[in-house]
Amino acid sequence: MGPNEAPNAIQADPPLGAANEPLLLHAGELVVTQGIHRIAVEGVIRWEWLPTPQITYEFSTDRPELNAWDITEEFNVEIPEVVTVDSDVTTDDEDSSPLLRASGRMKNTTVGAGEDVRRVTFHVPNMPDVNGHWLSEPGGRSWNGRLAFRAGDWMVILDSRPDRRAIRDQLRDRGGYATTHTGELRRHDNTPISPEEISSAFHLLRCVLSLSFGRQITPCLGLGFNSDGEVTWRDWRVFHIRPWSGAHRLIDETRYSDLADIFSLVGTLWSDEFSRELLSNAVHYYLEANDPMPINIAVSAGQAALELLAYEKLVEESRTLTSRQYKDAAAHENISALLRSYSINDQIPATLSKLKSAASGATPPCLTGSEILTRMRNGVIHPSRHKQRFDTDTWVEAWELTCRYVSLAILGRIGFNGSYRDPIEPNKHAGVVATVPWANGQAGGN
Repeated sequence: MGPNEAPNAIQADPPLGAANEPLLLHAGELVVTQGIHRIAVEGVIRWEWLPTPQITYEFSTDRPELNAWDITEEFNVEIPEVVTVDSDVTTDDEDSSPLLRASGRMKNTTVGAGEDVRRVTFHVPNMPDVNGHWLSEPGGRSWNGRLAFRAGDWMVILDSRPDRRAIRDQLRDRGGYATTHTGELRRHDNTPISPEEISSAFHLLRCVLSLSFGRQITPCLGLGFNSDGEVTWRDWRVFHIRPWSGAHRLIDETRYSDLADIFSLVGTLWSDEFSRELLSNAVHYYLEANDPMPINIAVSAGQAALELLAYEKLVEESRTLTSRQYKDAAAHENISALLRSYSINDQIPATLSKLKSAASGATPPCLTGSEILTRMRNGVIHPSRHKQRFDTDTWVEAWELTCRYVSLAILGRIGFNGSYRDPIEPNKHAGVVATVPWANGQAGGN
């Protein structure tokens, strides 16, 4: 399908704004509770990006009942029912003198029973671009911003916003947050989705997107629509969203098919509780390893990810080692065995000259990448005045090798056979990718 016949992008609700611009979630009647007191007021609820993402309320009232309220205590604020946002309602009335004007932060909550939800729309903040299918909007603008995924019976669409380049420039200049993509979730057979299933699907998306782009990327502001197209559920929970920042991304902006493969592979494993927990923990470790601030802690987090994956692979999955044998072996030996199982070369690349020199000069010398990384990590976790010290350049190269090992080990675990951006590759331009080493029948994932 070309740009002249492309579908329209998913309609964002609430409407999108500039970087760090608050989003209006509700304007109108609010129910405010404190202790035994309960009162209806007029106010607004907003999604605020700064200083960190949060949902806030604001209201003012001249109701005399509020004389009995303690304004130093917290309020519990709700909307009486799921309603259409009325953007004409405000909290500022120049002709009145309210007894109380209050604002605060709302607790994590969902609104509505979530009955008969057939599709869910949502926002995705701070996600990098990937070129996909063509989209259009009234007025004739077209852009290649639609990503469509399927895993099991889940179908997910992510649409980048039409002004994606302008928003990306704002985020680079200002930092912070902005919705970069809007999404839609539904079952392949269009059967109802429970709130618990929506939460699980959002967790799946968070895991896949965070792994693919190297920093925490979290769906938010879900809206559940029933078979009549009415909103019956709103997700007003706030999970961790990382501010815009540079990070090494595994998926290249030209490789939409690789992102779709990762979603499908992780989604296939997601229904198994053990695999879901394993992948979630491995991705969290990877995100810590991918952030070099501070770099020695990043390397240590990567080491923890490799030990996690090595134990599961060698003891639980292939059963090549017993639990006792695993514990009796040196950590670098177990990691080397993990890497070999995926045909990952454990020799230090010649391009990492500082790390290679540090390994050969160690006492005793380190013969593999796994061994020098473990030696450096042990110096952080088990400090001693007598252990070898490493300069910053060596730590940087150790960090790059750690990120290569961890990312490949996770991709191997899910059985991915596509291409990825190598953390060690100095050329960071779009389109520069490598094929995973076990592809073409050399080795495979679980």
